[in-house]
Amino acid sequence: MTTSHRIVVALDLSEFAEIVLEHALDQAARHTAPDLHFVTVAESEVDADVEAVRERLAALVLPALDTIGRTDWKAKLHVLAGEPAEAITNFAAEIRAHLLVIGRFGTHQPRERIGASASKVIDLATCSTLVIGLSGDAVDAQQCLACAEMRTATDGRTWFCAAHTAPDRMRLSSLVETVNSL
Repeated sequence: MTTSHRIVVALDLSEFAEIVLEHALDQAARHTAPDLHFVTVAESEVDADVEAVRERLAALVLPALDTIGRTDWKAKLHVLAGEPAEAITNFAAEIRAHLLVIGRFGTHQPRERIGASASKVIDLATCSTLVIGLSGDAVDAQQCLACAEMRTATDGRTWFCAAHTAPDRMRLSSLVETVNSL
């Protein structure tokens, strides 16, 4: 008897939740008949209208599942209460999830808390965890023009210019070429 691949998809219902959903569905497509659990965490059980939160979750998830058109996938929606990282990881552990997918955007959090929930999830999770961030440069730093030219000229075989390469350092590109030539 084979077990379905259980995937927990944590969605915060922000404008970036679709990105997390897209990555989760990509992971699900790699398995036969996955068992998907879409979760969101209400601020508090007393203050939150759980049914309204569930409707928002359904409005996000169901159209995406409809476009896939797979009838062998199982999908369930869950509204959890409590501290987000603990609620999500406890739920994933309870259902013995194989993968947990969560976003790390932090656009609505103070600068010092960006990604705090995702970091806690990584620490607490008992299963593999895929953390989704925005693509592009995460660090606002100047790139060395000579390094960029070197990457382009060598089609990515050499990444750094002479000024940023230690002459006595072993290079991965030379190791790969050696291995490939065997």
